[in-house]
Amino acid sequence: MEQNISKLLLENEQLKDSLKKHKLILNLLSELNIAMSSATDVEELASFIIDKIIQIFKVKRASFMLVDEETGQLAIKAATGLDPIVKETTIKAGDPFSGWVVKEGNPLLVKDIDNEFPDLAKERLGRYNSKSFVILPIKIKDRTVGILNMTDKPEREIFNEDDLQVLGLFIYLISVHMESIKLYEKVKTMSALDALTELFNHRHFQERIGEEIYRAERYRHPLCVLLLDIDNFRRYNEINGYNAGDGVLKQVSTIIRDNTRQVDICSRFGPEEFAVILPDTNLKHAILVGDKLREKIASSVFVKRRDSALDMAKLTVSIGVVEHRTGLTKEELVHRMENALLEAKQKGKNRVSFYR
Repeated sequence: MEQNISKLLLENEQLKDSLKKHKLILNLLSELNIAMSSATDVEELASFIIDKIIQIFKVKRASFMLVDEETGQLAIKAATGLDPIVKETTIKAGDPFSGWVVKEGNPLLVKDIDNEFPDLAKERLGRYNSKSFVILPIKIKDRTVGILNMTDKPEREIFNEDDLQVLGLFIYLISVHMESIKLYEKVKTMSALDALTELFNHRHFQERIGEEIYRAERYRHPLCVLLLDIDNFRRYNEINGYNAGDGVLKQVSTIIRDNTRQVDICSRFGPEEFAVILPDTNLKHAILVGDKLREKIASSVFVKRRDSALDMAKLTVSIGVVEHRTGLTKEELVHRMENALLEAKQKGKNRVSFYR
């Protein structure tokens, strides 16, 4: 009888502890949900998550990784306890642990790597204190977009199913906020694009040129800007109609996009004008870029009518190039760019001129 009472009392205390623990977790998740709502980009969210992971689980090593949509590789966005060199590396899709989680979309709980994966245990030898780790997928609409890695709990404690359950709730919150951030970024990008050409619009150019001037002066890097104008475009529109003109604008924007770098900022500057911001580019190389674009456009064929592939035209562009000088304002740089373009027009068009 006494033994049964003692057993019941023990179970009751364990139940109280369990309820207390779950209440603390729910309160913490509620706080996390509110805090994560303030994050406006993935990097900010990733850093916040890693900070909280350390506080909650007391782990010495953790990383938040995202899947590169083009290569399928994993890139670290935030981490703690890792060598700085490791933070800059990427993990291939075929990695036996992280790669498996991305491919299968399921969490991986390893209690003892020596027993569970003896062939792979040597790779971790000396790098980690614990033989136990956990990797969880971060999903948006059933698509794995990233993973969360954790290892090295205090006193070499083992990760267990309870940890996995709590982390599952944590991951759910991360996924919800990741989706919100992705949607926000998509809307933000769409608002910065020109609807016809899908290049950045004039407002975005004005924002970015200011940012790039600041960056160029702070780090003492070169910066150049190109301004392209389609020669005789108004006359072309009058003869062939605005639908044909829209087709030209789309084709020219594609040529510009295909013949510039990813870091270059290509924008529709005016009705038939395009601006290209060239970070880390000096005047000599900017002129080469401009001449390459001029030649590509001049050698292209533009279809006047969609219903006739035989009705085609040739068009050219004039280009002005300017290099930023320390102390120049955004307005002064743009004014010099426009003067360089005007010079190209006055000298006969279909040429590249630079501000002297």
